[in-house]
Parts: sequence; C-alpha cells; structure tokens
Amino acid sequence: MSGGEPTSLVVCVNPVQGPRKQCCGGLGSERLAEALEQGIADRRINACLDRVLCLNNCYRGPVIRIGAGGRFFFNAAPGDVPRILDALEAAAGRRALDDSDMVYPGG
Repeated sequence: MSGGEPTSLVVCVNPVQGPRKQCCGGLGSERLAEALEQGIADRRINACLDRVLCLNNCYRGPVIRIGAGGRFFFNAAPGDVPRILDALEAAAGRRALDDSDMVYPGG
C-alpha cells in the first residue's frame, strides 16, 4: 500500500493525422486511456492518468509512459492493458482503503 503522491501514467492522445504522419490519437490511444483509467480505479493503484498531446514517438504509437522519465510502452494495444497496469502497480503501489471504499449494508 502507498500513501504518497500518485504516480503519473502519461498517455499520448495527439489527434494529428496526415499522409506523412500518424499520431497516437488516430491509433486508438483514447480507448486505451479509458481502459487504463478503469483499471487504475479497479485495482486502487496509487496513480493518475494524464492525457498529453505528444511524447515525441509518433511512429511508435500509441505511446504510454509511467511517470516523468519512466518506462515507455510503444505500439500499445488493448491486449497490453493488463501488462501496463501490472508495471504501474509495481511502480506506484496501491491506495490505502478509506471510508469511500467501504460499502455498508442498508446505507
């Protein structure tokens, strides 16, 4: 369990497309970002997801990075989400349980 500042998971969602350039947004990175956000919440990973417009690896997209200067995932696909979440959880830990995580019968 971790109680410190959340680790950032950075996902490029640049929508630029053209005959000479294909960017992450056009390759499904928004759907990846949504799946990763859901996984972060479900696993209570001590992380937040940040969408950015460029990670300077357009030809290797979709591109995802753990933290500032952390591990990159290139050519990410939906099947990579569990592996990315595993790496993120190893780097960030989990959020501690608090009252908002508890479910009370009848209330």
